[in-house]
Amino acid sequence: MNQLVNLWELILESNTFNFVILIVALAIVMQKMNISEKLSDLKNEVIAKLDTSKKAKEDAENHYADAKAKIADLPNEISGRLKLAKEQADNVAKMIDESKNKKLKQLSANVTKIINAETKTLITNLHDQTADEAINIASRFIKNKIKEEPELQNKYIEESIRELEKISL
Repeated sequence: MNQLVNLWELILESNTFNFVILIVALAIVMQKMNISEKLSDLKNEVIAKLDTSKKAKEDAENHYADAKAKIADLPNEISGRLKLAKEQADNVAKMIDESKNKKLKQLSANVTKIINAETKTLITNLHDQTADEAINIASRFIKNKIKEEPELQNKYIEESIRELEKISL
């Protein structure tokens, strides 16, 4: 029995006994706290986050591939748009040139019409002035002639009456 007591003292003094008591206490605490369930939940959360990360990575890779494809075609698209812009600019320049030429022709035609109208007005004014002057000269001539030869006045009056008789209203 002495040996049994020595063994018991050895167990109490050794770390093995303390270790066993610690293990039993941990097992009781783990049972009470449902550690295995919490570890399982934590494991499931980690798995879900990994799946989310993988999905995000795939989305990012797809987005990167799309962006890379768009960038790869960018020089062709830029040159195409530049070509289109140049063609449009050339067309606008042609339209402006045609419009300018049309306006110049219209202005030229209008100037010609105005010059012709002014010329006709001047000619008419000159004719009127010439006619007025001719009438004045003829009037002075006739007055002088009648003063010099009074018998002509009767002759002119008779001719005027004959001319008036020819006109019938």
